Amino acid sequence: MIWDGDGEFWGNVLIVNKPVIDIVFSCEEIKNILLFLKSGPHDTEFIFESLEMSRQDLLSYMRVLEDSFLVARSEDVWKLTTIGKLMVSKMISLLSTANVLDSDIDYWGSHRLDLIPSHLIKRVDELGMCKVVNTPLSNADELNREIIQTSFMSGSLFVVTAFFDPKYLASLSDLAQKNVSIHVILSKTMLDKAGSRCTRYLEKLVKNKSVHFYIYPKKMAFQDFMYNDYYLLLHLLKNNGGYDNKGVLCSNPLAAEWGKDLFGYYFEDSIPVTQVQPRNRYFA
Repeated sequence: MIWDGDGEFWGNVLIVNKPVIDIVFSCEEIKNILLFLKSGPHDTEFIFESLEMSRQDLLSYMRVLEDSFLVARSEDVWKLTTIGKLMVSKMISLLSTANVLDSDIDYWGSHRLDLIPSHLIKRVDELGMCKVVNTPLSNADELNREIIQTSFMSGSLFVVTAFFDPKYLASLSDLAQKNVSIHVILSKTMLDKAGSRCTRYLEKLVKNKSVHFYIYPKKMAFQDFMYNDYYLLLHLLKNNGGYDNKGVLCSNPLAAEWGKDLFGYYFEDSIPVTQVQPRNRYFA
């Protein structure tokens, strides 16, 4: 333990007159005690047995927490105070956010997080366990492998994309034939490309009752993202604004809710596409 001279030792624990935030994150043991007590009051023996620490060490840490008004004791039972509950709720959010970013800090740090709507970047902790996947944009099967497979079970797929490849439409067609409900928000640029290069294919999809296309008239702030009940796949732009074959795949129920809210953000300003006419005219 490093001591800066401000405080005194209680057993093996240094008690310092420091802000609550410094106490909360002073050591792993204190953090674990606070998180453990989130489930409710527990007696001393149950706590030290569960956390695998000695009674002496536990009581020393509890003294620090009690003096900081984070925990309270009634006979031999410890519980979080109102201040303790408040701090733990903030701790969980902070630790969850750190876990998301630690999945691959190089990816998160080199991509445009500032382009994610502010109300959703504040909820990035909801993404849970994520992994960075290398998904070549020229290969639709590789692009959406996990999501394509689980969309059959989910029965639905939601996509927002500024990227176009003919195989992209082929993957959507395969899903639609299996009665998967598909909702796709396209950038105007992508729809123009799809209309000029795959007019008949696009017409067929637009007429399919399982497929719903929308035009987003403004500039999109990322390559694409898609989600179903099982996965969220997010391709962010690089810090220099360039595209990237790498994306973030998250498998967590809250991640799907996060994706739903991001889809809703773009859906709000989108226009339904019901017909495809020559020369790339689209009608709502």
